[in-house]
Amino acid sequence: MDALVLIAHGSKRSLSNEEFVALGNKIKNKDKNFSKIETAFLELATPSIETVSNNLITSNISKIYFYPYFLNSGKHVSVDLPYIMKQLKEENPSVEFILLEHFGKSDRISDIILDDISLSLS
Repeated sequence: MDALVLIAHGSKRSLSNEEFVALGNKIKNKDKNFSKIETAFLELATPSIETVSNNLITSNISKIYFYPYFLNSGKHVSVDLPYIMKQLKEENPSVEFILLEHFGKSDRISDIILDDISLSLS
C-alpha cells in the first residue's frame, strides 16, 4: 500500500498549521492514488515527519511518498528533508521512501497566480 505525506514547515501560529491540515484534508478527499494521505511538520508543530511515518509503517504501508509544501529549495528542502529520508530508510529498510519535488518546482504556480490576479481584477 502507498501513502502520501504532505510536509509543511510548521508555525508557532496554530492558524497557519490548521490551514495546512485543512489543505491536506481537501487533497485527501480528492485523491484516488493513495491508500492514506497525512500531513506532517518539519518543526514547530506536530505531528512530525518521523511520527507520521512510523504510524504509517505500523499500519502496513510499504511505500511512502513525501511532498514538501515549500516554495523554494532552501536548507530545509535541500538538506534537512533528504537527511530525514536517509534516517527513515536506515531505520526501516523494508519500506520505500520517495521524496518528491517541492511545491515551488511546479510549472503551474505561475498560472495559478495569474488566474487569481485576473479574478481579483474582475
